Amino acid sequence: MICLPLDGLKSMDEIKSRVEELSPVVGLFKIGQETFTRFGPAAVNLVQSYSSEVFLDLKYHDIPGTVRGAAKAAAELGVEIFNVHASGGLEMMKAAVTGVLEADVRKKPKVIGVTILTSIDKDIMNNQLNIPGAVDEQVLRLAKLAEEAGLSGIVCSGADLLHIKSELPDDFMFITPGIRGPGTWAGADQRRVMTPSNAVKDGSSILVIGRAITGASDRIQACLNVIEDIAKVL
Repeated sequence: MICLPLDGLKSMDEIKSRVEELSPVVGLFKIGQETFTRFGPAAVNLVQSYSSEVFLDLKYHDIPGTVRGAAKAAAELGVEIFNVHASGGLEMMKAAVTGVLEADVRKKPKVIGVTILTSIDKDIMNNQLNIPGAVDEQVLRLAKLAEEAGLSGIVCSGADLLHIKSELPDDFMFITPGIRGPGTWAGADQRRVMTPSNAVKDGSSILVIGRAITGASDRIQACLNVIEDIAKVL
């Protein structure tokens, strides 16, 4: 499944135009910190009005009680997926799951753990964050912690999939940002990237693709190109 970020849009009209244009070929839209801070739940409601699903990408990372309340609120918004930083620890992630269960909603959202951001490579992780070892080792450690907490999956780079997928349950979800479109380059803030077909072949469940689609002169065709690339490995 393709997930399209609604980043950098400055008005609700721009969001409406983007969702209206791409909802026929994109089933899941990502609402991140900028968009949610600017427009709040109205952005979520707008996407849902087009019968599309929302990935609420706010990366909760706080004390367990606060995350529990935020998780309940996210569930009550009716989002399909939201995420928390796995580095917040086991109890914090368990609190997110508890918050979802407490929400009086028929359909419960999936809680996903963020492992290592795709902007962070081994040099940054080792020398700036003072976390030793290889990136994929840290990703796997956090992924197993997320599994233990009862989360539905993780966010990780497509480059890490081959190293970790076999160590996790078959129904575990893998959301991969930093995916470039066929024949395009990823943005400068995505250091560990791959193509759609390679990501799916290696086990990705949901591909987060932004500029390769939104920066194209024909966004519908860009989506179709991604779908065609994925079809090569299905």
